[in-house]
Amino acid sequence: MEEIIEQKTKNPKLFRWALWWGIGIVVVTLIIMIIIGEGLEGFDAPMMNAIYRKVYRYGILPVVLYIGLLGPIIEEFVFRSWGNGKMWTGITSILLMVLFTFSVGWWLSLMTLVCGVAILVFFSDDREKKLFSLMLLSSLLFATLHAGNYNGEGQVFIMFIAILHHFGFSLVASYLVINYSLFWSMVLHAANNSLLAIPFFLGVNAINNEVKVIENEDFRLEMRTVLVKDNTLNTSKQFRYGATGTYFGNVAVFANQAMYYDVTDQGINPNYDTLIMALPDYNSYPCCDFNLSFKREPYNYHGLLYALQEEGLIEIDTAVMPAYRMHITDTSKLVFGQPGGLLSYHLLIGLIRQNIELPVYEENVCASNSLYKNLFVKDIDYTKYRSDYTIDDLRIILEPQGIAIEPTDRKMTFIAIKNKYNPLEDLE
Repeated sequence: MEEIIEQKTKNPKLFRWALWWGIGIVVVTLIIMIIIGEGLEGFDAPMMNAIYRKVYRYGILPVVLYIGLLGPIIEEFVFRSWGNGKMWTGITSILLMVLFTFSVGWWLSLMTLVCGVAILVFFSDDREKKLFSLMLLSSLLFATLHAGNYNGEGQVFIMFIAILHHFGFSLVASYLVINYSLFWSMVLHAANNSLLAIPFFLGVNAINNEVKVIENEDFRLEMRTVLVKDNTLNTSKQFRYGATGTYFGNVAVFANQAMYYDVTDQGINPNYDTLIMALPDYNSYPCCDFNLSFKREPYNYHGLLYALQEEGLIEIDTAVMPAYRMHITDTSKLVFGQPGGLLSYHLLIGLIRQNIELPVYEENVCASNSLYKNLFVKDIDYTKYRSDYTIDDLRIILEPQGIAIEPTDRKMTFIAIKNKYNPLEDLE
């Protein structure tokens, strides 16, 4: 006997229409993304950075299982458990959506609650209108919450296409829930995510085992990208001055250390005459395990930096700028010791250099370096530093603390090293 699947609505054409619209939206948005191509570079950086950090912390397999299986199950239960039309599943799904949308803002949670309750109340006796309204509401929320995976700065059109893509996918998943069951929407979602997760798994493992070698008559550098946490690595290894050295970290920060030694070899004081900065976060990915050995003396750190730049791993910008001196005045409010919640004067200088990119150096006002590092500044929240301070802005902040910033006759060479090495571009 031929098995007959009983439709759960009196008007399946309405939802079939939504199904084909969903498929059409997904196909069209995919075509647009393929055509845009290079314009998508860095577009999914927020999502990929979050994935890389989880991979490094938990390992590749748990992350892939979460992306390809557990994540889809959770999201389908949250956004589409209302699909059987029962009141209790509708209430449960709306409350979960309210909870999830709070990550965007309380206003979105409130709107979700109001709209969800209105649908359940006004369409309590009309099953088709209730299901269709919940389909639209959940699809809009599903698409909105996934917008956080992308970098929309200056890419409004591409962001709109990405949101529309998730909206279309949600329409298809909702159709499966309403006409069949939540299980089949979970299968669709897991299959969709696995198409990304499995190649990512294979690609990450391939990159993680690859060793890049840069070698000439002066040195040999071996770099192993570390995308998956390896407990056998000694992550406290530092770049040591000498014929051999090891380092674990970001390529730009590795180059920053090499630049420091290059400047030192030239007889220049890096603290006063040259401002060397690695612009990316020290914890940014990818990190590498470096093994460096020089073949002859004098050690050619300048050649090492030139080679890294030639290989496209870093970008070096150099500029000569007027220098300013920071020093402690008689009205200083700095305190000695290490009280909780106060900012170190030594750290303050580093933050100014890194976040504000100004050639400011400190005057050596303390008897010893240990005393200097134990001076703390009151009432300054270093987590709220901007990137567009001027010298006058700094004076307003620091002068009440008894810290003066004054112009000098000196010039300072500003060297900024940017990380250009990203072996993950083929996976994104």
